[in-house]
Amino acid sequence: MNIRDLEYLVALAEHRHFRRAAEACHVSQPTLSGQIRKLEEELGVTLLERTSRRVLFTDAGMQLVAQAQRVLMEVKVLTEMASQQGDSMAGPVHIGFIPTVGPYLLPYIIPALRDAFPKLELFLHEAQTHQLVQQLEEGKLDCIILASVKETEHLKEIPLYYEPMVLALSKEHHWQISPMFRWIPCAVKPF
Repeated sequence: MNIRDLEYLVALAEHRHFRRAAEACHVSQPTLSGQIRKLEEELGVTLLERTSRRVLFTDAGMQLVAQAQRVLMEVKVLTEMASQQGDSMAGPVHIGFIPTVGPYLLPYIIPALRDAFPKLELFLHEAQTHQLVQQLEEGKLDCIILASVKETEHLKEIPLYYEPMVLALSKEHHWQISPMFRWIPCAVKPF
């Protein structure tokens, strides 16, 4: 068993399709399929229920996928630790951001990063909050830029800025809001 076998297994779990998983791993479908079968033989356990239509993982297969994801995350950490022994902040960095923030912050962040760290390779990924959090936890992203929400409470957060939120109404609106309301944090539900 090697790291590449684990990458094939995780890709197959993510894509649930042999051809798409093979494309993601930049190998042929027979290569990926053969390595998965070899991994099953080596471990002495059936990882997949092979059908003509879908890829279904056995319970043992799902457990192995979860462990493989952890192993690959640790390999990534090890690689990053080794690369930090040379130039600081060099190599690839994957930054995720939400669509409502990216266009406003990236014009400031990207030039500053390029100036400070010219050997940094930036890869930008735009997605919704829940997708970004999942990709960060899976090790696909190195950091994410988004609004602080409950989904991110378990992560290390560094505030970039605070943005006041206000409610604007016409003077004739039927709501009578006191001046104190402006200073009370609240969540407004849709009508």
